[in-house]
Amino acid sequence: MSLSTWSVATTPFNSVTSLIPHDGLKELDIPYHVLETIHYAHLEVDAAGVVSLPGNSPAHPRQWPLIRRLYDTVLICLVEFFTTVISNSGSSVVDAALPVLGVSRLSTLCCFTTLYLLGQGFGGLILPPITESFGSKYIYVGSTFGYALMCLIIGLAPSLASVTVCRTLSGILSAMPTVVAVGSIENIWNASERVWMIYMWSFFGTIALSIGPVYATYITESSLGWLWVFNIAATVLGVLAILCCFMKESRPALVLQAHVRALKQSTHFTGLTPANQMTRPTLSEFAKTTLLLPLRLFFTEQLVFLISLMGATVISIPYLFTEALTVVYHDSEHLTTQHTSLVFLALAAGLIPTLLTRLWDQHLASSRHRAHKTLQPEDKLTGFLLAAPLLAAGLWWFGATVPPLVHISPWISIASLLLVGFASLEFDYVLSGYLTDVYGSHAASANAAMCFLRAVVGGVYPLIGRQLFTTWLGGANNATFVLAGVATGYCGVAVWFRVGGVRIREASNFAKETVEKERASL
Repeated sequence: MSLSTWSVATTPFNSVTSLIPHDGLKELDIPYHVLETIHYAHLEVDAAGVVSLPGNSPAHPRQWPLIRRLYDTVLICLVEFFTTVISNSGSSVVDAALPVLGVSRLSTLCCFTTLYLLGQGFGGLILPPITESFGSKYIYVGSTFGYALMCLIIGLAPSLASVTVCRTLSGILSAMPTVVAVGSIENIWNASERVWMIYMWSFFGTIALSIGPVYATYITESSLGWLWVFNIAATVLGVLAILCCFMKESRPALVLQAHVRALKQSTHFTGLTPANQMTRPTLSEFAKTTLLLPLRLFFTEQLVFLISLMGATVISIPYLFTEALTVVYHDSEHLTTQHTSLVFLALAAGLIPTLLTRLWDQHLASSRHRAHKTLQPEDKLTGFLLAAPLLAAGLWWFGATVPPLVHISPWISIASLLLVGFASLEFDYVLSGYLTDVYGSHAASANAAMCFLRAVVGGVYPLIGRQLFTTWLGGANNATFVLAGVATGYCGVAVWFRVGGVRIREASNFAKETVEKERASL
């Protein structure tokens, strides 16, 4: 049987491209048993021996069994949840850790929170391109084990040196679930499925920011003490690291390469090569281009630049509130430390209504599918259009109902935090999801810029939060009004995105090239 006859009659993915050799490559006389093995591996091969992984193949990560994809996704979300809880626990253990570290409160706060977030920003720049080129499974395993070890060292041997080094390294390692996750989710879920998967990831991360201060405060003030904030984290993350060992590599390029290696070994035919668009770059190519991709996207892609600026200021608000809410409710309203930490649960409660916007997104995706229309990235900006005005309203409300401007029931200002919580998740979900849809297989690098700025802003917020809400701007009211003014400006940006987003996206050569390469691999 000839190659052309085999390709047309028996390949499960009949394709004209499977009969045409790549430019510059000669046709090969591929043995029948090799073609048969490729057929049963659910792959395609052209006349030059170039093997490709079709998007509808059961071997493609997006076609894996549902339980397999859910296992990896839920595990990534759990790692993101627990690492984010610890990321926003630092400010709550500062006062208890002062005698051990022996430095000022500001320096202690810097060690626990600022260095952690700066480390996360640095990790967000270097880890995404590494995983995009060389895979993510073993980096997930190593980073989660490493994070657990850093927490264990702090818990067993607390000192200024150990806290400084371990919190910085923890921040770097935390970039895997915080930044790289969007790329991993993109690998294994299609556009309509990602509506829920990225929402779940964003929900876990955002609610963790609210749980962190409560978790740290109650453990610190219990008989266990502040060290157990990290001992418990080390135990939980150690278990999750073991579970990460059972994840599967989901990068399509590496999945294909693994199949090609297996085919060569089983058939003893060395003429097969993976498709050009899915080959792994050399170390030299990686160092020159891919490693700098997040920075290149930030400075050359208008969408990445604008989204990074907005996301950084809004998503980092819970880090500012670790100090700001203490000024408002502990110092001015005279609530206890534990009761003040519970105010963060209002932010968490605000996440619940976001389920309604996801249901709308799903309805819209289903409508487009029934009408045989392509779901565009701009179709999923509804949450952003709602979140921008609600964030502004929530901040204006909060600023007008707290001391020293007025002295009324704290429940009135606490209620405003429901809107802030809703907006923080919508900004995180919609903006991350939008970049994921636009930049496809380079989603992690596109999101890395936002992560870096969020880390920098989040690291600075606690250092200036107390002064910002007490002396710098004349009190908590004026400080909140400044934030509310910025949020009001974002309302105009949201409308501009909805109206002009398509034009901006279509003007990006990089985004178009990414989409074309992705379509070519399907």
